[in-house]
Amino acid sequence: MNMNEQVRFVLKQLRATTLLTGLFCSTLLPVGASAAPTLTDPNLGVSTVVTGISQPTSMAFIGRNDFLILEKASGRVKRVTNGVVTATVLDLPVNSNSERGLLGIALDLNFATNFNVYLYWTESSTGADSTVISEVGNPSSSFPPGTPQPFGNRVDRFIWNPTTQALTYSGNLIRLHAFQNDKNNALNPAVFTPQANNNGGKIAIGPDGKLYVIIGDNGRRGWMQNLPNGPYLPPTIDDQFGGPAPDSAHFTGVILRLNTDGTAPADNPFFAAGASIGGEVGANIQKLYSYGHRNSFGLAFDPLSGNLWNSENGDDSFDEINKIVRGGNYGWTQIMGPVGRIGQFKAIETNLFTPATAPIGAIQQLRYPVTRIAYSPSVVLSRLMMLPGAIYQDPELSWRYAVPPSGLGFVTGNGLGTNYNGSLWSGMARTTDITGGSTGTFAGGALMVMRLTADRQHLDLSADPRIADRVVDNGIAYPPPFGTPVGTAGYKFDGKESESLLIGQNFGITTDIQSGPDGCLYVVSNTDGAVYKICQAPI
Repeated sequence: MNMNEQVRFVLKQLRATTLLTGLFCSTLLPVGASAAPTLTDPNLGVSTVVTGISQPTSMAFIGRNDFLILEKASGRVKRVTNGVVTATVLDLPVNSNSERGLLGIALDLNFATNFNVYLYWTESSTGADSTVISEVGNPSSSFPPGTPQPFGNRVDRFIWNPTTQALTYSGNLIRLHAFQNDKNNALNPAVFTPQANNNGGKIAIGPDGKLYVIIGDNGRRGWMQNLPNGPYLPPTIDDQFGGPAPDSAHFTGVILRLNTDGTAPADNPFFAAGASIGGEVGANIQKLYSYGHRNSFGLAFDPLSGNLWNSENGDDSFDEINKIVRGGNYGWTQIMGPVGRIGQFKAIETNLFTPATAPIGAIQQLRYPVTRIAYSPSVVLSRLMMLPGAIYQDPELSWRYAVPPSGLGFVTGNGLGTNYNGSLWSGMARTTDITGGSTGTFAGGALMVMRLTADRQHLDLSADPRIADRVVDNGIAYPPPFGTPVGTAGYKFDGKESESLLIGQNFGITTDIQSGPDGCLYVVSNTDGAVYKICQAPI
């Protein structure tokens, strides 16, 4: 494999894989890039709450200066009180290969009285922590002997006991897809290639008391990826487990809305459609809130409007910030970014990191080559898998070349000043994004801040006319060691045209952002193993 092929393979097959391990990002850090976090607003200050957490992914406040925090690969939930780890309150046997692991936490709306805590995690089939891609889920007689089952991601309810500082298992809400293993390798189509990325894993309790869960596409290519007949021409079963309809072995790339016992609320957008389909497929469709999602590391409710927002990763192009609407179809795999930019989407995915000696770009999947992407908005829209009542949604903001955004959170109240109340903050999934144009510097893990319009329905981007069209047209030369890819007109991981959104640097890979009971903003850094606190200066 030549250098260009190696670059393309690493970035397309492992881009998201390394997101939560920090391996890829840390190896690209230049000397001196691990500086202390800084903010662009002198009226704000940043301090370190706690360090020494191993690959933290999500946190949830159980009191003032008191929170639970998850460790991705150890499977441990730790309690941090007044900046000190006081206990490991739960230790789960996780499979943390790629983006798997202990990923999401949410507290019940009535946590103060019922102490219910919900966790999204990937179960190891060995009963102990594992990083082996095939050691996932529970063995099942319904699958061929020796064949890893596709399940392994799960959402469970636990009961918090503040006296014993322990979480006790209370029940499973849902089991989800975690393992894809078929002939999907864009560089070697003769082999089966296991996949464990695009795992999603964020969960949130809405103001309605329902549990919202996002799972990425996990390498699936079926109905929920807007391929009604699956990835093949002519249509056939999707993989060794069947498909392409979303039975439980093919149910990915979606946001679920669940009752806190795991059942589907009767007012879900596709409840009636699922009932008419029936069976396991219909029951899953009843649990849908939105679909057509590629992958997400940020999920947050607007405290002022109650609207749900997410950050979403594309492949080489068009990472997104989305307002999630009831019954929304967000387009993947037919489109990322606004449908009016379909030509750019196809051109980038076809040409970026595709030297003449390598196959045509394949969006991490040989099974669905980018040559099949449509040429016009009307054709894109005609190809979408539209369930009854579904609504196609363009993103609120997207980056022409992948950045990518990660943890997402809103500021609640005036703890950062009235001008930040209700603002939306996003971290980055890399520590090497460039800001400031061609002479830009490594951000070391940037933070962005975005304001919303007065009606809270859209991002207010009016302060920067360059992004008033809701697309950041970024793309400058790659830093070493990659140099200039072959046949490339633009480049990934560049923050150009995002300068007006930049609020912080050197926060590492941000996996969660939460408003605390004290009114400050808490930022979880996966690569730093730390939680940082942002307040009005001085702090």
